[in-house]
Amino acid sequence: MVAPAFLHAKADIILRSCDGVDFRVITFFLKLASSSFDSFIEQAAQSDQIEGDLPIVSVEENHKVLDIWLRFCYPSTLAEDPPLHELEDIIPVLQAARKYSLKPLEHKIRQALKSRMEKEPLRCFALAMRAQLNIEATLAAEYTLRQSLIPARIPEIDLITAKELLALLTYHQRCGISVQSLGVDLSWIISNLSLNATGYQWIISGSCGCESSSRFLLNGQRPLKWWSDYMEQSLMSLYDKPSGHTVLVEVGDTVRGVRATGCSHCCSNILVNMTGFAELFSRKVDMLTAKVDLDMELLKPFVPVALKNTVTVTGPQPGPIGGGKKKKKK
Repeated sequence: MVAPAFLHAKADIILRSCDGVDFRVITFFLKLASSSFDSFIEQAAQSDQIEGDLPIVSVEENHKVLDIWLRFCYPSTLAEDPPLHELEDIIPVLQAARKYSLKPLEHKIRQALKSRMEKEPLRCFALAMRAQLNIEATLAAEYTLRQSLIPARIPEIDLITAKELLALLTYHQRCGISVQSLGVDLSWIISNLSLNATGYQWIISGSCGCESSSRFLLNGQRPLKWWSDYMEQSLMSLYDKPSGHTVLVEVGDTVRGVRATGCSHCCSNILVNMTGFAELFSRKVDMLTAKVDLDMELLKPFVPVALKNTVTVTGPQPGPIGGGKKKKKK
């Protein structure tokens, strides 16, 4: 359970986790990492718990969290960099990093959180909000646009308040409404595709026998129905998932559908043309959603219960909930 680095023969102190696991530690490395560890040295000198000839100091962290921040303090020749693969470790490790003034470890935690946002944005948003990491919370909110408006149940849902969830859902909804303008004013297609060698004529009907559609008009010209279907489906999907990523994933089905028609005109360069168009569409979607702000009024800073011991509160303290008075002891 304990890494060899924390069983070292030259250890001069034992740190005992809250779940009873002993780590034999060289205090020199701790003192180099942060002056906050000086208190350990003082406690060790006064400790009446001895194992062998080493004093024992009990800490509040469990063995898993203790292992992570000790690895961070030790040189890599003795202990590998701390793993931060599990999202459930983020809050307790961050709490320890703040408690012991390990700024570089806090930075590493932020990076670990960012690396998981693409796959688990809602979990990352909840953790970032709980930890008061505003930059990471905003970034995670942007990644949630790739998912449905109504999120699935996540283990961290209890870490955020109803106001914070409302702010996220409102942001999501406003982004979904904002991008619908791309289906109303199509001038962005004409102005951008006109600069390409192929232009936008490959979208326009009339050069083959394939069906056209009047759902959209490009400079007064009807586009091919399969292209209109792609646009219509993409705009519907964007209501639920207002992200540039959404229109990119729709391309594959459209290309396969066009190829299935066997039309030589439509099939010619369909993959290149549609991929290029979808990338343009995607950029426009992300440009519009970037203008929509997360409502920070609903995300005002608060003191999370799990991190209270890292925050110093000054001034008069609030009384009991409900304004009741404390009863005097008889």
